[in-house]
Amino acid sequence: MLNFKVNTYKIYDVKFDNWMKEVHDKWVYDDFINDEAYRKYWISLTSLAYHKKSDSVFLGIGSFSNELLWKFDRETKKITSLGYEKFADKYDAKFHRSLEIDGDILYAATALLHDVDKQFDAKGGRLVSYDISTNQYKLLSIPVDRVYIQSITLDRVNKVIYGYGASPEVFWSYDLKKNKSRFIAHIGSGMEFAQAHNPVIDDEGRVWGTYGILRAFAYDVGPDSIRLFCYDPGSDSMEFFKYGLPKENYEDKARPDTSYNGGDGYIYFGTEAGTLARLDPKSGEVKKLCKPTDSRRLAGLARSEKDGLLYGTCGEGYQTELFAYDTEKEKLVGKKPIINSETGERPVRIHQIVITEDGVIYAGENDNRDRPGYLWECVLE
Repeated sequence: MLNFKVNTYKIYDVKFDNWMKEVHDKWVYDDFINDEAYRKYWISLTSLAYHKKSDSVFLGIGSFSNELLWKFDRETKKITSLGYEKFADKYDAKFHRSLEIDGDILYAATALLHDVDKQFDAKGGRLVSYDISTNQYKLLSIPVDRVYIQSITLDRVNKVIYGYGASPEVFWSYDLKKNKSRFIAHIGSGMEFAQAHNPVIDDEGRVWGTYGILRAFAYDVGPDSIRLFCYDPGSDSMEFFKYGLPKENYEDKARPDTSYNGGDGYIYFGTEAGTLARLDPKSGEVKKLCKPTDSRRLAGLARSEKDGLLYGTCGEGYQTELFAYDTEKEKLVGKKPIINSETGERPVRIHQIVITEDGVIYAGENDNRDRPGYLWECVLE
C-alpha cells in the first residue's frame, strides 16, 4: 500500500489555451521568443538536485527566457530565481537532466530549443558550475562545438563529468582536475533519437547508455535499433552490445526514459513504454521487473534512504502515478495517482524525482501544454 500527501509549488501560475489551434506544428523558435507569455512563463522543470546542507532542492528548467536555475527552500516553501539569465548565453534554453551537486558546487549544462538555422550563431552547450555558498557562476567548457548538451552525470570519485549532446548525438567527458573536455564517440545514427535521458555510472566507474544503429541498404532501422553500450575510462574503450532493454511488444523500441544506479550493484532503467528494467553491469544481463503503468513513460527513479525502496513516476496526460518497488523481493509495493487533494491538480508528466533524507519525494513536471510545469511534493504517510 502506498499513501502520500501531495503539495504543489509554482514558479509561475498562468494558463495557455492556444496550443492546438495556433502553436502545435506551426511555431518555430523565433515565434516563442517573440511571444511574451510563452517566452517568460511557459516552462518545464527538467532537472532536480537536492542539497543537504541548505536543505534545498535546486530546479533546472526549460525556458525561452534563460531563467534556468531556481531554488526551492524546504523550510520556507519558497522558490527563488538564482539569476542565471544574467550569466547566460542567449541560446541557453534548458538544464535538461543536467544538474549534479558535489559539496557546495552545482554543475549544470545547457540544452537547446533552437533549430539548425541558428547554428552559426549558437556556439554550443555550455558546461557551467555554480557555487552555492557564494552565488557565483563559472563557465567551464563548451565540450563539443555547436552541439548542445542533453544530460550529464558526475563521477565524484575521479572528478569527471560525462555528457550526451544533441544534435548530433555525441558522448563526451570533462576532466574537472585537468579542466579539459574530450569527445568520446557518436552514439546516434541520425535516423532516430537513441540516447537515454541520462548517462549512468556503475560501481566500477564505467558509463552505461544506449546508442542507435543504422542498417546498410535499409530504409528503416528496425525494431531492435536502440542498444546498450558501456564505456570503460580505464581502457578508454566502448563495448557496443547487440541488444537493448526489454521490450513490451514488437513495436516497442525500448528507448530509455531514465537510468539510475540503485546502490545495490545494479542499474535500473525506466523506458518510454513504461517498463521498469534492471541491468547487471557485471554480466550485461537485462531483466524486466514490472510495468507499473497502463500508460507510457517512466522518467523518474530514486531510492529512499529512509525505507530502502525504489520509487518512480510513470504515466502521462494527467495520469501520472507514483510507485514503490522492493528491489530485494522484486515486488511492486504499490502505486497511486499524484493528485493535490486540495486543488484537484495533477501533473501531466514527470521528468525527474529526488528524495530527501527524511523520505520526501520531489518531482519536476515538464511538457505541459496548458500551463507552466510545477514542483510536486509527495510526503509519504
